[in-house]
Amino acid sequence: MIEAVLFDIDGTLLDHAAASAASLRQAVARELGGAGLATLDHEAIDREWRRLEELHYAEYLSGEIDIHEQRRRRAGGVLRHLGSEERGPADLNEWFAAFLVGYREGWALFDDVLPTLDGLEARGLRLGVITNADGALQRAKLEGVGIAERLPTVVASSDVGTPKPEPGIFAEAAALVGLPAERVLYVGDRLDTDARGARDAGMLGVWIDRAGLGEAEDVPVIGSLVELADLIE
Repeated sequence: MIEAVLFDIDGTLLDHAAASAASLRQAVARELGGAGLATLDHEAIDREWRRLEELHYAEYLSGEIDIHEQRRRRAGGVLRHLGSEERGPADLNEWFAAFLVGYREGWALFDDVLPTLDGLEARGLRLGVITNADGALQRAKLEGVGIAERLPTVVASSDVGTPKPEPGIFAEAAALVGLPAERVLYVGDRLDTDARGARDAGMLGVWIDRAGLGEAEDVPVIGSLVELADLIE
C-alpha cells in the first residue's frame, strides 16, 4: 500500500526549462546590448546552457566544486559561447546573480500539479520532495509557487550530503515520512536519477516523461502527474 508520494521539483513540479530559457534570453540581450539579437540562434544557445548545467552541476553534486563555482563555470561557458571576453570571478558571480533574478521571476508550476496535490491530499497521503539541489533555493521555489505547506517533507542533496540516485537520500526521505521505503512512491523526470534510483532504494519509482521521449519496461511511466491516482489504485 502506498502511503506517501514524494516528488522531484525541477521538470516535475516546476517548469525549470522554461524559466531558465526565458532568463537566459534576457541575459543574452543584456550581454549583447541588442546587437544582432534577431539573427542569434537562441535554440543553440539554450542547448549549450543546458549542456553546461548538466556538466557543472554534476561536478557540484560529486563534491568536486561548490555551488558558487558551478555557477561561475556555467556563466563563463555561455559567455565564451557568445564570444564575450573572459571575466573574473566577481563578474561571473554578478552575471549569474542577474540570471537568477530572471529565473525566479519565471518560476511556474506545470498545469497538472495542483489538481494532483488536491487528489493526493484527499486520500490522506503524506507528501514531500527529494531534490538534487541547494536546499535553500529549492525551498524558496516551493514558497514562490505557493505549495511549500503542501509538501512538508523536503530532502535536498545539499542537506543530506548525498545526491540521487544514491540510496541514502531516498532512505532519509522514507525515514522523515515515517514509512518503510516500499510504502513510498517517488516520481521524477529523470529515468535513471529519479525513477530507477528510487526503485533501487526500495520505493515505487515512477518516471514522468512529459516530452514522450521513450519507454521503460522496468519502472512505471506516466505522461502527466494526474495519472498517479490510477497508478496508486
